[in-house]
Amino acid sequence: MYGYYKPPLNPLRISKGGINLSIEKENNYLQYKRTCCDSSVEKLLLTEDCGIIINPVEPLKTPKDVTPYLLIDFEKAVFVEPKGVSKIYITFPVDIGIFISGHKNYDLLDVFTLAMQKFTLYGDPGSGIICKYHKSPIYTSIPEEINILSEGIMRLIIINTTDRWEEITKCVFDSHGMKIYFDEKLVSLKANMKLITDNIAETDFVDSGIQKGMKKSLEVYTVAKLPVTLKRFTMEEGF
Repeated sequence: MYGYYKPPLNPLRISKGGINLSIEKENNYLQYKRTCCDSSVEKLLLTEDCGIIINPVEPLKTPKDVTPYLLIDFEKAVFVEPKGVSKIYITFPVDIGIFISGHKNYDLLDVFTLAMQKFTLYGDPGSGIICKYHKSPIYTSIPEEINILSEGIMRLIIINTTDRWEEITKCVFDSHGMKIYFDEKLVSLKANMKLITDNIAETDFVDSGIQKGMKKSLEVYTVAKLPVTLKRFTMEEGF
């Protein structure tokens, strides 16, 4: 499903995993239709020639633009030895972005998701932040059976700078900094988590896929020409 399409030359019709999407010529223009779960969208594209790019994108816009923060809750706790560096794999939710291309630029036409929509609070009620919530198993190698239309695989490097064994049950990220890569079998990204004290950690992303030859997704905020300055998040309420 992910990839580049040229609908004026070939009508685009996709029906997969609960998603029905089409772009067909209507008179001199193009008609875009999409249904997914309980939502549907129809748009008239006032052009005779354009390209369509379907990419996995940051989970920022669904069900609406609530928060850029993503909390991933581990199904089991992870213990990291003092001064240790460990590697695990976890899942993360993805949205599906539909981009229209032409005249050397890209714009976001539509965004939707098959991922579960749930939010949680990180920190106390007075000063905490709202996060999109995702629960993930812990893997020691790249898992094979993943639905790439709703989830990706994150390679997480955990760096324990303390002199103590540290227990980790969750991680929080600023999704603005996500660098998603994909191929026909896998959606992926790389991230780091540095444990600074017993309850403070920093998280950030790495601009690279977890396997060779993966293609980089278009980024929602880059395409929207919005400045992204914060790429590191400091977890000050424990991990």
